[in-house]
Amino acid sequence: MPGVVISTSIRTGPSTATVRESSQLFIVGLAERGPSDTATLIQSIAEYEDVYGEYESDSYTHPLVETFFEEGGTQCYVARTVGTSASAGSLTLQSGSVNVLALTANGPGAWSANVDIQVEQPTVGTTFRINVFYDDVIKYSTGVVSTVSQAAGRINSSAVATRYVSASVVSTSGIPSILAKTALPAGTDDRATVVDATHLAALELFSDSFGTGAVIAADSSSDAIAAGLVTHANNYNRVALLYGPQGDTPAQIKAMALSIQADEFAEHAALYYPWVVVPTPIQGVTRTIPPVGYVAGARSRAHNGTGPHAPYAGLTSASRFVLNTFTEVTKAVGDELDEGFVNSIRGIQNSVRIYGARSLSSDTDNFRYITQQDVVNSIVSAAYLSLEDLLFTPIDARGAVFAAVEAKLLSICANARDIGALYPAFNPANGTLLDPGFTVKCDRTINPVSQLQSGTIKARVGIRVSAIGDKIEIDIIKSNLTASVV
Repeated sequence: MPGVVISTSIRTGPSTATVRESSQLFIVGLAERGPSDTATLIQSIAEYEDVYGEYESDSYTHPLVETFFEEGGTQCYVARTVGTSASAGSLTLQSGSVNVLALTANGPGAWSANVDIQVEQPTVGTTFRINVFYDDVIKYSTGVVSTVSQAAGRINSSAVATRYVSASVVSTSGIPSILAKTALPAGTDDRATVVDATHLAALELFSDSFGTGAVIAADSSSDAIAAGLVTHANNYNRVALLYGPQGDTPAQIKAMALSIQADEFAEHAALYYPWVVVPTPIQGVTRTIPPVGYVAGARSRAHNGTGPHAPYAGLTSASRFVLNTFTEVTKAVGDELDEGFVNSIRGIQNSVRIYGARSLSSDTDNFRYITQQDVVNSIVSAAYLSLEDLLFTPIDARGAVFAAVEAKLLSICANARDIGALYPAFNPANGTLLDPGFTVKCDRTINPVSQLQSGTIKARVGIRVSAIGDKIEIDIIKSNLTASVV
């Protein structure tokens, strides 16, 4: 009947439209389909499934991405890992006996056998259209075109079509003949040859232009993977979220932490234990997965809600999607893990929470908490972006370029201070401000003419990063009825 009709439903996934660059996730792993030569920006599990396919029993990439979004993550980049002999299915359309247009699956794997191509000719011998099907559902049509170059242009410029195929012109002599729905040949992703080095090579798809964030490997927790993630995090101003094998004991995960601590750049890494249990679409059936999808989601939520200095632990990390932990962590075990630089995941007050914010750095004065490196990364990344505008600026004798550099750096640091990421110093006697938690210098004293002659401008930034209160100690003293209460 006429009127206003309103329906309600439950929304899961990101709870904010805010996307701080530092909140991003970079994940490398196996997938059903999708490109293997580029990293793709993904902003929902539905978008992931459109590009990379559904859950596969031999990979954790899908459930980690799902958990990331369900726990509040907003965007991630995915790099698909394939073997050395991976191949993509391809079908060549003909005009009579002449090859005119090649259609190749967007990424290796057997999935291409589910892609069907159909050619219709609305005006026989003059115009045609190409329809692309996946799982017998039409996904894209070129519309009516008259040349193979026009058809290839439409396919390759379509965000929908290129999820399935790319087109290359073989010959411009004629148009494709009428073709009933025909499947592309099945390719292979050659998983038998996928090793740790394969996953680490895929990390290079996450270029520095993507900015800062957290990086994880979905399908391996080996020492080589941990070392590679730490190196990548250091090179690209990111943090590495690490985990051990599913069945590890507290002693084994502490041993893993100790081995990573020897890395020169361990301040870029944090280790989490144990694995977590998440729901599946089948009622009553759960799945056990590495904890880093949950950690990355809680991290994204904290960064977007507060800033890069916000710890993704405690109440802030209370789970929305994760049901339980694979192994129970008691308070005693949690304390033991914290002393061993491992962040535990525990059941607290009927919810799952991350119970630690430690980095793996042995330099606890400067990098006890992983958020301290997050703040440094955020400032470094912001400086890269902001100072890019000043490159190729003439160096003037009055120092205007020094002032411009200093102003941009001051603005970045002031913003970090204003959100609580930097720690100002006050005189304890009278409360006056001693410093704002940062210093910026770009002047002639550090830019002599001999240096400027080579085109190099130098600036120095000092920052005091805020710490985290991860322990509250209280003395409770009982007095008897005749004693004073102290």
